[in-house]
Amino acid sequence: MNDNGDNTLQVAAPLSGWCATLDDSPDPVFAGRILGDGVSIDPTDNVVRAPFDAHVLAVPDSRHAVNLRADNGAEFLIHVGIDTVGLGGDGFTAHVKAGDRVARGQELLTFDMDMLLERAASLRTPVILMQNDGFVATIPDRDGPVAAGDPLFTVTPVAPGQAEAGLTLPVSGEEHSRSVTVGLAHGIHARPAALLIESIRGFRAQVVCHAGNKVANARSAVELMALGVGYGQTVTVVATGDDANAAIGAFVPLLEPLEVTPTPRSAPVAEMPAAPEPGTVLRAQAVGAGLAIGTAVRILAWSAAKEGPAGTPDEELQSLDKAKSAVRGFLEGLAASRTGAGRDIAEAHLVLLDDPTIAEDASRRIRQGASAAVAWQQAIARMTEALGQLDDKRLRERVDDLADLNQRVQRALAGEDPGDAIALPQSAAIIAETLLPSQLLEMDRGRIAGICTAGGGTTSHVAILAASMDIPMLVAAGDSVLAIEDDTQLVIDADYGELHIEPDEDQASAFRERQKRDRARSRRERDAALDECITTDGVHIHVCANIASVTDAQSAVQRGADGSGLLRTEFLFMDRDRPPGLQEQVDIYQQISDALDNRLLVVRTLDAGGDKQIAYIDQALEENPALGVRGIRLSLRDRPMFETQLEALMRVRRRSPLRVMVPMVSCIEEVADVRDTIERIGGRQADGRSIRLGIMIETPAAAMIADKLADVVDFFSIGTNDLAQYTLAMDRGEPVLADRLDTLHPAVLMLIGRVAAAASEAGKPVGVCGGAAGDLAAAPLLVGLGIRELSMVTSVIARQKARLREVSAAECEDLARRALDMRSAREVRAMMREFLTARSAA
Repeated sequence: MNDNGDNTLQVAAPLSGWCATLDDSPDPVFAGRILGDGVSIDPTDNVVRAPFDAHVLAVPDSRHAVNLRADNGAEFLIHVGIDTVGLGGDGFTAHVKAGDRVARGQELLTFDMDMLLERAASLRTPVILMQNDGFVATIPDRDGPVAAGDPLFTVTPVAPGQAEAGLTLPVSGEEHSRSVTVGLAHGIHARPAALLIESIRGFRAQVVCHAGNKVANARSAVELMALGVGYGQTVTVVATGDDANAAIGAFVPLLEPLEVTPTPRSAPVAEMPAAPEPGTVLRAQAVGAGLAIGTAVRILAWSAAKEGPAGTPDEELQSLDKAKSAVRGFLEGLAASRTGAGRDIAEAHLVLLDDPTIAEDASRRIRQGASAAVAWQQAIARMTEALGQLDDKRLRERVDDLADLNQRVQRALAGEDPGDAIALPQSAAIIAETLLPSQLLEMDRGRIAGICTAGGGTTSHVAILAASMDIPMLVAAGDSVLAIEDDTQLVIDADYGELHIEPDEDQASAFRERQKRDRARSRRERDAALDECITTDGVHIHVCANIASVTDAQSAVQRGADGSGLLRTEFLFMDRDRPPGLQEQVDIYQQISDALDNRLLVVRTLDAGGDKQIAYIDQALEENPALGVRGIRLSLRDRPMFETQLEALMRVRRRSPLRVMVPMVSCIEEVADVRDTIERIGGRQADGRSIRLGIMIETPAAAMIADKLADVVDFFSIGTNDLAQYTLAMDRGEPVLADRLDTLHPAVLMLIGRVAAAASEAGKPVGVCGGAAGDLAAAPLLVGLGIRELSMVTSVIARQKARLREVSAAECEDLARRALDMRSAREVRAMMREFLTARSAA
């Protein structure tokens, strides 16, 4: 403490070395201040000394860290190196234990520096004031050498009401508990403690952890680490409050996964790939359809804000408020002027802009001396880190929205107009690592030829937006596209999932001619979008839309859809604290049904699990979630929610029966269980409305026993994305495999043909609602295999209907037979390209 008696604590350097802020720490948990603020020291000696008089709260078995409580009550973590917990104590000696009283300068730990230099990811040692609303750290802007014992920063208690407002934890309400065997390879240490706290930050419930005879407040990193829990030990989590069950559902899964082995310090850093040579063709995942020819324009992410001179906290808070107000005005204008996906994205960003957790975090950092730019960026970084740890692929993709928001506010802070559009040349072929939604919204659509991103996914906000704007787009093309120079001639072929780099003049001429024909065709296709789709030999093909909202249903009708072959109901269950009630579901399903009038409506029951984690559903974090408790497996486990959804669907009023299908079926017993449930619910329905029960064919098991399943269902719908993933044993979200995970692989086509044959034999309808339905090269093959219902994204409906009107079912059957005899998807695609090119030129 200082001699002035004001309880201000002077924190001394616990070891000698080079001192810097946490901003560039190799570990995002420390850099993002998730555990708290402080400094880091790259050590030049191997002795960690007490930075003040204190009590030792905890020393883990790995001896790589120590938790201290100062006499004024402030709690600290000194963490030697990054990822050193994985060393299991090798190279470390502890000279104190929990409960010891230590004096300033006393030895706490020693370590073998040579060993750590060889085996640890980094020696950077964070010295952190743990998150606590009762204290404020004043940290000088420093970057230079310190000696053990030199002053680092001061910590001052603040009076109640001056500190950042925290959550008031309830002491009454519902109580839920769950015991879990810890699967963290190194137990609860700093990083998992930070993520555990972050997982329940938005909940009101009081959460505590019991391990043996110890109890820890789950919102205190120090107490969590002091439990001393290691791999394989049991922890009981108890939550009390109205949202207790949801809090446990968010907290417990983070105790279960095994950690990734740390990267050694000496591991080589991957270099940026060289730019692709002229004439190179790269495979990627297509969003929508179409051919784009243009010149490359690289869109770079906003560079990180640099720490610089800051005004007073009041001045910086005013600057941030002014910048956010400017961004708010821009987003409100976008929301008012856009429809569909554009409006939805702008409204989602407005919600994030005013998120209280981000706002409070940024304000706290400003009060501790950070500039508005750095504080906002670090607050966004902390939230980004928390989302990035989730297994839900769709939630992970919301990281793009946070990056978008960071860039927008940073531009406003830098004095730029947040509504200034990114200048583009004519026919711009946009290249980016991951394009941000508002970047696309603000661009001049008339100047965009197409988009290709190194990363991203087909379900990201920007992909959905591009599809709604009819922009040909490729995602997951790999890092080599980032090395493409501006003004390079590119062809973005979303029809075939290919990026052509500087094609030669003959190729370029052929692409230009194809594009000219495509534009003329597109006008004719749009004019004929509402016409029926009948092949030249009289076979009727139902072309439907995949939808996820009332707006989608309305758009599908306008674009010529014969109905919806897939209503994804996850949108009703995501981003909320509890499942939707019966009447809420009835109202939404009825609105969608009314929008489609009497057209086909196929509803998929909740497909949660796997890459779609939902906070209030009890889902363990699985080692391989794609093979875990998802789809119908989860629904049959959580029956009350499933039965509520079934009852809601049975109450929908329609002139034709509603089709309801369950996902991820692999055996007959699952179908029998669902049918029994429907019959039981139907018995208590006042008007006895019925539904048609079908299943998604997504597993090879279901495809192989389709003849037996046909006896117990009313229809089939084939999900080609998952069917290809499971048949080929390739993760469909893995960019490296994008050019190999192909629905046109003969093995996948054989399974589709087997299902279609079983359905035909039983007289049951069969459709395809996966990505293959909208693939111009795949659709004729599906028709040839016996598929008569195709459901796809709305943007390709007119084109797909027009193309299928030009072929005969007999031709399609011949193509399918030839495809089944081929050796690879590449051969099948080559055949289909030749066929489609000849048709297009005719």
